[in-house]
Amino acid sequence: MERFLKRTTRAALGVALAAFLLAGCAGQETGQSASAPPASESATQTNGSTVEKLLDGEHTLTSTVARAYMGTPAAETDSGFYECVGQGEHFLLCRIDYAARTRTPLCGVEGCAHGDESCPAWRAGWRELAVAGDWLLEGGMEQDGTWSLDAQPLGGGERKNVLSGVQEYTSLIPMAEEEGSLWIAVEGKAARVDPAAGTVEYGAALPEGFQPVGALGGCILHRTSDGDALLNEYYKATGDLAADEQQQQDILNRATATLAAWDPRTGEDTPLAQWAAEEYDLALVWDGKLLRHGAGRSNFEVTDLATGGTTALGENWPAEQTIQTAYVRDGRLMVETVWKPEPDNSDTWKECLFALDLQSGELTEITLRNHGGQGTALARILGENADNFYVICSTAWEGKPESLMAMISKADYYAGVDSMEPIRDVF
Repeated sequence: MERFLKRTTRAALGVALAAFLLAGCAGQETGQSASAPPASESATQTNGSTVEKLLDGEHTLTSTVARAYMGTPAAETDSGFYECVGQGEHFLLCRIDYAARTRTPLCGVEGCAHGDESCPAWRAGWRELAVAGDWLLEGGMEQDGTWSLDAQPLGGGERKNVLSGVQEYTSLIPMAEEEGSLWIAVEGKAARVDPAAGTVEYGAALPEGFQPVGALGGCILHRTSDGDALLNEYYKATGDLAADEQQQQDILNRATATLAAWDPRTGEDTPLAQWAAEEYDLALVWDGKLLRHGAGRSNFEVTDLATGGTTALGENWPAEQTIQTAYVRDGRLMVETVWKPEPDNSDTWKECLFALDLQSGELTEITLRNHGGQGTALARILGENADNFYVICSTAWEGKPESLMAMISKADYYAGVDSMEPIRDVF
C-alpha cells in the first residue's frame, strides 16, 4: 500500500499535466524582457471535410485518457481494478473487486500463501498494468535492464510473453485502444499490442515530444507547442535568477499550443485547433471534445472537434480558484483547485474539487474529505462502475494518519455523505 501511494504521489507531481492535460501557462505581465516574441492568435481550425475523413477511415481508435488519474495508468474494468501491491521485498499482482469490496491476489491456487515464485501472483519487482479487452497487460524492467511485456486473462490464468528484450525504457501508458488491443510507444515507434493474438504491429515513428491526449477516428490526438522554439530564439540570460524565470514565463505565455490528429500507422499529422497559451490555464480532450478554461474566466468552453461548435458550461465557476489539475469521471469534469492561503483561514485552507456535468453544465462542489470527517484531504477517484467510485483517501483515526482504499456510491460522493466502505485485503 505504502509503495503504491508513493508511486501515485510521484506520478501526480511529475507527470500530472503532461499525460492528458493541455494546460496553458498563466503569468503576470512584467517589465520589458530582453526580447519579446509576437503575441499568438487563438484559432480553432477544425475543418469539416478533414474531420469527416478522419472519422470515416478504415480504423477506429478510442481514448484511454479518462481511465487515468493525473498521469497514472489505471488498469480498470467495470467490475474491478488491478494493481501491484508491495509485500516487503516482492509484489503481488492483485485485483480489487468493486462488488465484494475486497483486494485479492490474482492467484487460483488453493491454499497458496503467496510468499514465493510458486504463486502465480508473485512478482519480484513492480509491474505497470493496463487492460486491453479481456486481457491484463503488465510491463516492467528485467534483471538484464531490458523491458518486457506479458499478458494474461483478466480472471487469471496462464501468462504469456508478448514483448521482450526492449532496450529502451517503455511506459505502458496506452495512447489509444483499438478492438481489444492497445497502442503504446515502443522504442520511438507506435506499436499496436494485441494480447489475444500475442502480436505487435509497429507503425510510424513518434513525433518529437509526443504527448497523447485522446483519440478521434483512426488517429491519436496529441498536443504540441512552440514554447521551446520561442525560448531558444528570444530568451537572454541576465544572471538575475528571479528576472530570468519571469522572462522565460513571459515568453512561454506567448507560445501557441496546437491540437493535432496523428495516424499511428502512416504518421500523417492533421492540425485541428490552435490557441495562445496565455489565454487558457486548462485544456484537455474528452469524447471528441476540447475542454478549455480561460485564466480568470467564470466558465468553461466545450468545442466539438467534429463540428467545430463551441458552447459555454459552468458559468458560475468561482474564478478566484487556482486550477491544479482536471480529469473526467462519470461524465463530469473533475477540477481540482486550491484556495490561496490567507491569514484568517490558515487552519481551514484546503484543496477543493468541483464536478462539472458535461451534459447539463451543473457545477457541484465536492465537500467529502478524509474518512471520518476530519482533515482536509480529498477522496480522490481511482476507478468507477455504474453506481460507485473507487477512491483513495486518509482516515481520521487517532495517531498517525493512514491511507485508505474504499468504495462509495456516486450519489453520496456528490452529496458529501461519508459512506465509504474500506477495501478488505484477502491475503
